[in-house]
Amino acid sequence: MPGAIVGRERELAVLTRHLDAVAAGPAVLALWGEAGIGKTTLWEAGLAAAQAHGLTPLACRPVAAEVRLSYAGLTDLLADARGDEFAWLPNPQRQALDAALLRGTGDGRHLPDPRAVAAAFLSVLERLTQHAPVLVALDDVQWLDEPTRRVVAFAVRRCRGPIAVLTAGRDEGQDSGRDNGRDNGREDGRDGDRDNDRSDRRGEFRPRDPARLWHLDVGPLSLGHLYEVLLANLGRSFPRPVSLRIARTSGGNPFYALEIARSLDAQGPDPGGFPNSLRSVVRSHVAFLKPAVREALLVVSALTVPSLDLVGRACGVADAAELLSAAEDDGVIVLSAGCARFTHPLLASSVYTESSPSTRRALHRRLAGLVDDIEERARHLALAVTGPEPEVVATLDAAATQARQRGAASAAAELLELALGLGASDPARQVQAAADHFHADDPLRARELLERAVANLGPGPQRAEALALLGTIRYEVDDYAHAVETLQRAFSDAGDDRRLRADIGVELCTALANGGRIGEAIEYATVAVEEAEHAGDSALLAEALAASMLSRFLAGEGIDDAALARSLVLEDLDRRSHAVRWPSLHATMIYLWTHRVDEARAGLADLRERCLDRGAESDLWFLSFHAARVALWSGEVEAAELLVADVTERALMVGTDHSRAFALAMQAQVEAWVGRVVSARAAGEAAAAALERVGMRSGALFAQSALGMLALSIGDNDAAARWLAPVAAAMAKMGVSEPVCVPFLPDAAEALIGLGRLDEAEPLVEHLEASGRQPERAWAHAVGARTRGLLAAARGDLDAARSAYQHALTVHDQLPLSYERARTLLVLGQLQRRCNERRAAGATLEEAARAFDAVGAAQWAGNARAEVDRLGSRPGPADKLTPMQERVAELAAGGLTNREVAAALVISHKTVEANLAGAYRKLGIRSRAQLGAWLAQRHSAEGQPPGAPHPAHPKPGQE
Repeated sequence: MPGAIVGRERELAVLTRHLDAVAAGPAVLALWGEAGIGKTTLWEAGLAAAQAHGLTPLACRPVAAEVRLSYAGLTDLLADARGDEFAWLPNPQRQALDAALLRGTGDGRHLPDPRAVAAAFLSVLERLTQHAPVLVALDDVQWLDEPTRRVVAFAVRRCRGPIAVLTAGRDEGQDSGRDNGRDNGREDGRDGDRDNDRSDRRGEFRPRDPARLWHLDVGPLSLGHLYEVLLANLGRSFPRPVSLRIARTSGGNPFYALEIARSLDAQGPDPGGFPNSLRSVVRSHVAFLKPAVREALLVVSALTVPSLDLVGRACGVADAAELLSAAEDDGVIVLSAGCARFTHPLLASSVYTESSPSTRRALHRRLAGLVDDIEERARHLALAVTGPEPEVVATLDAAATQARQRGAASAAAELLELALGLGASDPARQVQAAADHFHADDPLRARELLERAVANLGPGPQRAEALALLGTIRYEVDDYAHAVETLQRAFSDAGDDRRLRADIGVELCTALANGGRIGEAIEYATVAVEEAEHAGDSALLAEALAASMLSRFLAGEGIDDAALARSLVLEDLDRRSHAVRWPSLHATMIYLWTHRVDEARAGLADLRERCLDRGAESDLWFLSFHAARVALWSGEVEAAELLVADVTERALMVGTDHSRAFALAMQAQVEAWVGRVVSARAAGEAAAAALERVGMRSGALFAQSALGMLALSIGDNDAAARWLAPVAAAMAKMGVSEPVCVPFLPDAAEALIGLGRLDEAEPLVEHLEASGRQPERAWAHAVGARTRGLLAAARGDLDAARSAYQHALTVHDQLPLSYERARTLLVLGQLQRRCNERRAAGATLEEAARAFDAVGAAQWAGNARAEVDRLGSRPGPADKLTPMQERVAELAAGGLTNREVAAALVISHKTVEANLAGAYRKLGIRSRAQLGAWLAQRHSAEGQPPGAPHPAHPKPGQE
């Protein structure tokens, strides 16, 4: 099935199962939905898949003008057949079919018998199925002419061969856009409704077995999927509040959503407007209703909660339900629970926009005197006037304050926009509206308002607050350089306002750290802590402490446990600030970077719940991004792929370049992990370029790490070095000295070593080793030892390399990172193969391959098995123990201590240790128990009883 169809995975799966089931006999799948919902897209996907499966397609796509043209559909179905291809049919059938298709040369005195036409079509189907299964595909069955409908129904009921029927049609039996409340899932795994659930629908073609007739409702798309459709078709994104209104107005219908979105530039930013391209689609629903009914519908369209009581009072009638009954009978509205609602949001928009402006103003003036809620009353007052009347503006401000206090930032922003639209556009109101838009996840509109306000404000705290918010928005949607410049202007304007200086200092710390200016970030964080202390704002102090702690950690100063603990104690979970400032997020990042996987996973889950509880959906992509990293470390590849999909969808909804780039970077990481080379490279390169473009150096390095690891995994050291060699210089320039925050340093060192650039690799290895000597740096300790081993092996010191690898494995055992341990096993196995320790190398490499398999790292697992294949099947001489090693091994495995072995063989204690170590190394083992098992296996292979000495090496005293 096509992969470009958005949000229809369930429907595509049903289509696939339908086609796969054709061998069992005739089956019918009917797609139903409103106009524009995507039925034809799915129908075309089914047609393409059928052709790919080798089915013979007979397709028909009727239009409204053909509904009264007899056999127009049949003509399309058999369009590819030449006239002489029906010569084998019985004469009555052939003549009837030729006449129906206007191919005959009859005298016109004998009209074709419809039954003969139907029988002929059945014969054609059965003949075709002798060569290959057949798909009869009918789109827009509501426009299918009646003679063709009867012919197809006749044939489908009687056919016995491998025939699949796929139809798509408008569901006239349901109210558009209304959920029928029925769960279409079935216990037997088939989605859709059986025939007796849709007996009221037209166009049903029943197979011989009623159980093989299925109906599939094509419903509305989710907000995220609609966003993808808009982006793919229009090449632009929309802020989340605008996307929400598009989705609400379109009812999730992709065609309607596209038309509404296309109209935004022409009609302004309000998606509640009605595009001309859709007027004719919905106007017919209300055009023939009586004027009194249309007036009542206008009232319903203008009310937030259109209760029948309020509609009746507005219309001056006692029984609004009776007045609206005609509209309900026509499927325009639904009356339930004492309220009236339109069956599709577009109908409400149509009714409202089709009325004149003066009519709407008069209606809103009337409704303002009837509603009790201050927010609704303010809206009606604003829509009833044409200028900034003081009483109306004051009501709008009060209503916005109430909306803000109940956590409805989008409602507050909408109310202030009404005031601004009336001309009450003073800078203070613009700044407040911008703040509301920002908290409602519409940073683009917020930026626009702030830029206007800042241009009209003089220096001082008011402009500082506007600039601070503008700077925050700029590093979220623009680039970090401009964000820092704006925030520094804000900091300067703050004067001696300690609370404001502390708040802006925290923002500057965040922007500078992400922009790769760690030293400056620490300076502003230090000021923020001091100012917050003096201001006595404990919640702000918590954020300043956390920002200072994290920036110092990045600089290599270690974890300030006291500052972290204090920030978590002081943290105000109800404080309105974005997630990147939360101390609990900073703590979770420390858990993540120090590989405390369980704590990181729990922290991310708690943060996700907090975001959802607060409605802070724009921060969720960041959490899903890091959750995907944790899932990969744990070998949960499927979970990581689901999280990448979540990151991608949420980043699209946020609509910023850097969030989309991070989604691509995480996609590249997962694709590289599982060995999808082409897609990983494409995603990684796009992510790196985008993050570099917005000036987010830390993010760009992460994208480069995915590309470097990918290149290393396929043996391309040149490409790996190109991506990763500049890492050390970039880190130094940024002021980042903590390697756990840039976990690709070992890959950079390995690529350089592989190219023989040992002097360039040495500082990277030393940096890892230095970090590994600090507390809670087991990862840096382990990979530092591994890269030290690689360096030693490249310089020919194989014993030092082996020692380093074995030390690394010991440290790896302290970490929940099977992937990193497998990487070390791989290089150890390569070293053992180089030393011609073939048996030991095979065991080590097989262990590495199994470990890679366990975490889903397919490319690396393949690399390990390729190394095993290079060993061949014959053991080399270095796998055989020397005579002395054999004697020491026999005695040690028999339970003697090293000193007892030394005494028995009359050798020194150190000679025993050296020979045991050599035996362990050759056999790839680590304990006497493993040594005993190996000897027992060898004795069994040689037909000796357990414990017997090797013939070539008799017991002491028997020489």
